[in-house]
Amino acid sequence: MKANDFLIEKLKQLAEKIEEIQIRYEFRNSTQSHLVEIIPLRIFEENEAYMQEEAKLEAEFEQLYPTEEIIFISEGSLTEIITAELELGYDKIRFKNETSDIEFVIEGYNNIVETRNNHDYSLAA
Repeated sequence: MKANDFLIEKLKQLAEKIEEIQIRYEFRNSTQSHLVEIIPLRIFEENEAYMQEEAKLEAEFEQLYPTEEIIFISEGSLTEIITAELELGYDKIRFKNETSDIEFVIEGYNNIVETRNNHDYSLAA
């Protein structure tokens, strides 16, 4: 199994285990490095279950693919994902404060906005 296939499979499993996590993945061929962005930052820094899963994944990856590098990043990192090959957890929007906790699941969108006056307003790209 190729390294990127291995990582995609493992990252999907991680997304199922950790609630509220957002994951983006990119492979950079020039440096043979695999970038994994974890958001929000509090999961990356404070979630014990996540930290254990990351350490386990990193150890397994390094054993299987010693010539390649895996780098975990989060918000505010100097290294950024430029072209994500995989995005997990970005289909939800969550609004949370002291009085409410609302989660929306995005299943798709239409670029035509319909109005009651039968006007079509196409969204500009």
